[in-house]
Amino acid sequence: MLKDKIKIIHIITSLNVGGAEKLLFDLTQNIDREKYELKVATVVKGGILVSEFEKAGIEVKIFKKKGKLGLGVIWKIFRYLRREKPQIVHTHLFGGDTWGRIAAILARVPIIISTEHNTNIDEGISKRIVKKFLSFFTAKIIAVSEAVKKYSIQKDHISGKKMEVILNGVQMNKFLSISQKEFGDPPIIGIVGRLEEQKGHKYLFEALNLLKVIPWTLWIVGEGSKKAELERLAKNLDLRERIMFLGARDNISEILDKIDIFVLPSLWEGLGIAVIEAAAAGKPIVASRVGGIPEIIENERTGVLVESKNVKSLADGLERVLLGEGEALLMGRSARDYVKEKFDIKRMVKEYEKLYERLLN
Repeated sequence: MLKDKIKIIHIITSLNVGGAEKLLFDLTQNIDREKYELKVATVVKGGILVSEFEKAGIEVKIFKKKGKLGLGVIWKIFRYLRREKPQIVHTHLFGGDTWGRIAAILARVPIIISTEHNTNIDEGISKRIVKKFLSFFTAKIIAVSEAVKKYSIQKDHISGKKMEVILNGVQMNKFLSISQKEFGDPPIIGIVGRLEEQKGHKYLFEALNLLKVIPWTLWIVGEGSKKAELERLAKNLDLRERIMFLGARDNISEILDKIDIFVLPSLWEGLGIAVIEAAAAGKPIVASRVGGIPEIIENERTGVLVESKNVKSLADGLERVLLGEGEALLMGRSARDYVKEKFDIKRMVKEYEKLYERLLN
């Protein structure tokens, strides 16, 4: 007789393209679907990835929070959970974590899990109080890096006993097949990430402004609220002809195949899925020494780490890679060797499956 599947409902803020959203998609695609029945619910809106989930056979329920308190969305999610009766609710990002966990507590879902994806230095005291309170009703809080775990314990005052680290993973086969090649003329620098303050695009533009005498082109992949501001800054710095805004893309492996250097000057970062993908593609990487990035990049061995919000440090790092192609390509190869097992999606999924089974038992 076949055992009933374990029903898990993932609740996330939205399904726009981002690290947490991509991680959730990869998790749902690689988990044992013979054992687990999966559904996804969004709290604020849908997003570009909704169709990808649906194409993969994952039902997505879109809720739309209105007002600051979101009492209406809590009621709707509560009713949804009472109807679906999941054994596990697994929440992601602040919206999903907050309204999703409150609804799951009220619906008496047996097991509530939250994945903490970031180290948000701009988080206010009210958000930290909410996270601390909801942690008492949460079976496990998963940090995507050691840096996120440390941050959650120190800043959010989450009990260390509640926390566990499961490192993010990516679909290695999509990136390991990318072959290393000599830099183009001019070399293409690429950045993948939402056009928001967190990703540090303005510092990148100012750093590249110091490197005008060196040939380079910059490709920017992503959308966000800072796009118009960044386009103005590029124009004001007389860089507009050398910068291409490519918008949101779902073919990141194809983008990485074409670029020569990857850069991520983030102000904060939980781990940085984009950095893992670039490393798996064997690309020379220049990235900020923040959050979990140093867990991927060892300075001067698997990439170049620079100081966050420091234009001179970023410019020096980029100049070193642009002018030192041989050393840069060697660092790219070392990065690929380092990440291909430690950050593989299969390893990550197995760890989540073990966690689910342990909590259910």
